[in-house]
Amino acid sequence: MPGQPDDTDPAVPRGLVVASEIAWRSMVVGAALAIMIWGAAYLSFVVAPIVVAIFVTAMLEPVRRRFIHWGIAESRASILAFFLGLVLILGVVGAAVSQFYSNFDEITDQSTEGVDKLSNWLENGPLKIQSGGLADGLTSGIERLKENPARVLAGAFSVLSTTGGLVAGGLLALITTLFLLTDRRRIGTGLLSAVPARARPRARAALAAAWSVLVAYVRVTLTEATICSIVIGTACAIARIPISFALAVIVFLFGFIPTVGAIISGALVVIAALVTQGPTTAVALGIVVLVVQQLDANILYPYLTSKRLSLHPLASLLLVAAGGIVGGIFGAFIAVPITAMVIAAKGALFELTEPAPG
Repeated sequence: MPGQPDDTDPAVPRGLVVASEIAWRSMVVGAALAIMIWGAAYLSFVVAPIVVAIFVTAMLEPVRRRFIHWGIAESRASILAFFLGLVLILGVVGAAVSQFYSNFDEITDQSTEGVDKLSNWLENGPLKIQSGGLADGLTSGIERLKENPARVLAGAFSVLSTTGGLVAGGLLALITTLFLLTDRRRIGTGLLSAVPARARPRARAALAAAWSVLVAYVRVTLTEATICSIVIGTACAIARIPISFALAVIVFLFGFIPTVGAIISGALVVIAALVTQGPTTAVALGIVVLVVQQLDANILYPYLTSKRLSLHPLASLLLVAAGGIVGGIFGAFIAVPITAMVIAAKGALFELTEPAPG
C-alpha cells in the first residue's frame, strides 16, 4: 500500500520496522490500561468495595466448601459462611478499635514523652544528630491524631477518604459479599453473556483459573498473617504494650501486602514499644519481629505456597510500589493478587488456544 514501507526496501531496515510495530502496539495497550486505571480510580467508591467483597468471598470459600462437604445444602452453606465471616471480622475489628480508643489518651501522652526522649537521645547521645525537624513532625502527627483519630484513619485510604465513605463502602462490600456467596452462578453467567458465544469456553476457563488462584492466594496469605499476628501480638502482650491486640490486628492486615507490609507493621510495633516502654523493649520486640519475618519468608511461605503463586520478591516489591502510587494502601493491597490472577487467566487462555501436539 502507498505510504507503507516495503519489508524488502533496503532504506528501512527490517529491525526498525519490527521495532516500530512493537512500539505503537505497546502504546495502544498502555493507553488502554491507563484509561482502565483512571476509570477504576474515578469510580473508586464502587470499585473498592467490590474488590474487597471478592477478596472476602475468596477467604470464605474454603469454609463454604467445608460446610457443603458436611452435607449442608449449598445455599445454606453460603449463608452460614457469610455470617460466620461477618461475626469474626466485626468481632476482631471491634475489639481492636475498642482497645485502641480505651487506651488512646495514655498512648498519645506516652508517645509525646517518647518523642522527647528520642529527640534528646539523638541530640545528646553518640550520634549527635539535630532532630528538631523529626521531633516537630512526629509531634504534629500526634496532635492531629489527638484532634480527630477517625479522620486520620480514614485518610489512610485514598479511595475512601472520609469516615462516611468508609462506612458506606463497608456496607456495599457486605451486601456484595452476600450476593457473591449465594448467587455466584447467575453472576458468572451474566458476565460471560457479554462475551461472544465462540469465546465463552476460553473466558470461562480463564475466569475459573483466576478465581482458583485468588482462593489459593488468600488462603496462603491468611495463614501467614494469622500465625505472624499471633506470635507478634503475644510478644507485645508479654511486653505490656497497652494496644497489643490492636497491633496484632495491624500485623494481620498488613500481612496481605507482600514484602512491604511486613516492614511497615514491624516498624509500627517497634515504634509503639519505643514510645510506651522504652528502647530496651523496642529492641527486644524488634528482634522478635525480625525472627518471625525471616521464618515466614524462608520456611512458612515456601511450605504453604505453590509454584503458580510464586512471584519474585522484586516483582512483588515493584507491584506494591506501583499499586501504592495509584491507590494508596488499597492499591498496594490488591496489586500482587490481581497480577497473579491475570497471569493465571492468560495461562488458561493459551492452553485452550494452542494446538494440541501431534
